[in-house]
Amino acid sequence: MVKLQNIFKAWNSNDWCMAYILFFSITYMPLVPIGFVLWILTFWKHIDKKDYKIWAGIEIYFISYYLLLAIGLLWTAQLDAGFFKMESKLTFLLFPILFYFSKLTLSRTQIFNILLFSLSFSLIFYELIAVFKSIYYPENNHWGYFKDSLFTLFMHRGYYALYLVIGSLICHSKIYEQKNKAIYLMLFVLFSIGVLQTYSKAGVLSLVSFNLILLLYAVAKKKIGKAGVLLLISFMSLFILLISMDSSLKNRFKQIPISLSHVQLKNNKSSESNQARILMWSASLKSIEKGSILGYGTGDDITILKQQNKSDLNLKMVEREMNSHNQFFTTGLQLGIPGLLAILAIFMSSWVKFFREKDLLALLISFCFFSNFLVESMLERQSGIILFCVLTICLSLNKNHLLNSKNTTEPIRSS
Repeated sequence: MVKLQNIFKAWNSNDWCMAYILFFSITYMPLVPIGFVLWILTFWKHIDKKDYKIWAGIEIYFISYYLLLAIGLLWTAQLDAGFFKMESKLTFLLFPILFYFSKLTLSRTQIFNILLFSLSFSLIFYELIAVFKSIYYPENNHWGYFKDSLFTLFMHRGYYALYLVIGSLICHSKIYEQKNKAIYLMLFVLFSIGVLQTYSKAGVLSLVSFNLILLLYAVAKKKIGKAGVLLLISFMSLFILLISMDSSLKNRFKQIPISLSHVQLKNNKSSESNQARILMWSASLKSIEKGSILGYGTGDDITILKQQNKSDLNLKMVEREMNSHNQFFTTGLQLGIPGLLAILAIFMSSWVKFFREKDLLALLISFCFFSNFLVESMLERQSGIILFCVLTICLSLNKNHLLNSKNTTEPIRSS
């Protein structure tokens, strides 16, 4: 307790603003802008005094992407939509600048601990709300409150599943350390159950595949021990149990090959989620081929897709006005090749660094985002933007590694 108090006393206003943003990015997104406002008003009190050089790190790619969005307003037909996207993606400009000039004393370990606390808090809150609703409003849905979109009240279930997967990876990596193994094993199980409750197919697949990679890495490095064996048994037993018990979740996966084998790209009246994604990807590719290398403009992607679906007689997609459900397609529609290069540069520059430093945990977290970019237009929602910017920049610029370094208290910024 005393140690915790000492840590809090050592935090400056920049640290508190970062912690605030991380916490509410998970628990209640509408309150996040307050953290940025407070950081802007107070960061000068603890400015990082050093010899400033022209940015050569990953921050420049985030800022470049935002500047391309601003330039894309010059030829967009939907200015209102364009300005809305500029406003929602302001984090791409604000966070790199604030992060670069602020003197932060938070370590990577502390950032991860804040994230784990936020996930635990929100998940327990969702479970309690589901219990309350199932008791007092059973005539509406009863046990349905514990799953799917009814469970994740304040965030899209796919995005929430992604962050739970990231939390599970952090806990998984900590299980191989000497301290608090039981706590991290318990959190790992809690987050895994939460992913399954979201019914997110991408979330479940990410949970299994990325944790399996981390487990195999631990086996190769001979770090697994009894804790790793217990983790493997617990994880596989839990997964098999819940999949076998819940026919709805099982049916979501069974539907994938059925939908993929009967896709009608024109005059399709289906609104099933797998077919809907394929139709939107098809419409996106057709529209990108017709457009210029600079895209259609910052605010025109939805309009262009609607026109393409109307031409293909996919009227359900026209009614729903869906986006591409793939961030790379969405960016290609909006900003063409320059926008795609900016997004890919963010990933490639961070991957090169993680590979060089053998930072597997950071690499897996980055691949979590990348894989979700393939099935969701994640940067079109605040709940996808904030943590992508914060975690990617912090992991890319922080030399402190949970799995590879004995020093777990190194600040992410120091003068």
